[in-house]
Amino acid sequence: MNSRITAAYSASPWWVQNAAVSAYGYWWRQRRFGGRFREHLQSFIARDRFTQVEWRAYQTNELRETLIAAAAHVPFYQSSWNRDLISNLREVALEDLREFPLLDKEQIRTAGRSLIARNAKRLRTYATSGTTGTPLSIVYSAEFHRRWSAAYEARCRRWAGVNHRMSRAMLGGRLITGTSAAAPPYWRFNVAERQLYLSAFHISPSTAPSYVSALNRYRPDYLVGYASAHFFLARFIVQLGLVVHRPKAVLTSSESMSEGMRALIERAYGCEVFDAYSGVEACCLASECEEHRLHISPDVGIVELVREDGRPAGIGEPGEIVATGLLNHAQPLIRYRTGDWAVLSQARCTCGREMPVLDHLVGRIEDTVVGSDGRELVRFHGIFVDLPHVREGQVVQEAVDRFLVRLAVDAGFGEGEREEIRRRFEERLGRIELRYEFVDSIERTSRGKFRAVVSRVSSDR
Repeated sequence: MNSRITAAYSASPWWVQNAAVSAYGYWWRQRRFGGRFREHLQSFIARDRFTQVEWRAYQTNELRETLIAAAAHVPFYQSSWNRDLISNLREVALEDLREFPLLDKEQIRTAGRSLIARNAKRLRTYATSGTTGTPLSIVYSAEFHRRWSAAYEARCRRWAGVNHRMSRAMLGGRLITGTSAAAPPYWRFNVAERQLYLSAFHISPSTAPSYVSALNRYRPDYLVGYASAHFFLARFIVQLGLVVHRPKAVLTSSESMSEGMRALIERAYGCEVFDAYSGVEACCLASECEEHRLHISPDVGIVELVREDGRPAGIGEPGEIVATGLLNHAQPLIRYRTGDWAVLSQARCTCGREMPVLDHLVGRIEDTVVGSDGRELVRFHGIFVDLPHVREGQVVQEAVDRFLVRLAVDAGFGEGEREEIRRRFEERLGRIELRYEFVDSIERTSRGKFRAVVSRVSSDR
């Protein structure tokens, strides 16, 4: 969002912010659920019970179309693929995908517009740092956005027994309440979608009753949002003995969910939790069915699990999720290294769907930042989103009011971005002590990842 608009929004009273959120909500609803959304939704539902043979045929055809479009319209692939790869794309088999080069986050970051199809129209850019601390910009067309929304509706909401027309409460990472010192209410209401948007940055023992009051007032049909944020709020609800409205389901995402986290959320809200895995890159989707098994949606993307040596991971063996998106031809991500790891299950799900099942995700729970008032803030690596000269960033919390920011930057990094980082810290936490350390790169684990957030004062989950 434009910095001037953000500043004007933050300076406005809460009732003006409510109006702004609702106005945006009307546009956002049309963006996702207008046009051919219903047609796309019916297609996803129709494929729900595909056999493995049908899935293979479908993926093969979609892969060929994706590769042909990329070779014809995307400069990055035109220059990086050799002639042997693109000479026979109409005959490519799923196994042949392994011959194509891997695509990592740094390549996406530096490729810029060369990774965008020349024939793409009506584009919007969405910034993310995922769980990695590496800022990325991903481009969506309006048509892709509706296809992706249909996939989420069919495989996340529908499997959980809810739909987008129902009211919901979102516990997310947008700074909808302005500064860290904002007084209640810690939420805003989007009239267009009957959405109660709760701040993920103000959850503490002292504010939990206010969150519960909002949930009891608006009585949303279901809850969505970050797994860890819902866990924090649920923990305070249970500890304080608060009575809260019972929704139909809680839909979580963005981090791995332990069984302890799931049990506590279900205890607090008296309903089932349905977890999912995806990302702003939108090239793969895994979601829980009625039996709470995590199914990969083969019509969203082709998912490979790849070992450290580059070979395919076997059943029950951890592998990095490498995804080839089948929906976004405006910015096709082919053999994209997500940086996340998972284990594929051999068992077939009793729900009867013949979609691959992930046994579990590996190591996607990140540290949280703890505020001086007991708040636990998740997804704190968002500090680095939309900073064009930050290649990698790591937040190290040394005390509740003292932080180290470790940065790998490009030559253009200057005082403006340094001050923007400080502003974002203080927007979330108030006055803090902040120091910087500039490095060539952040140290990696044995699997090539680094921890985007390291907190010496995090609470155990």
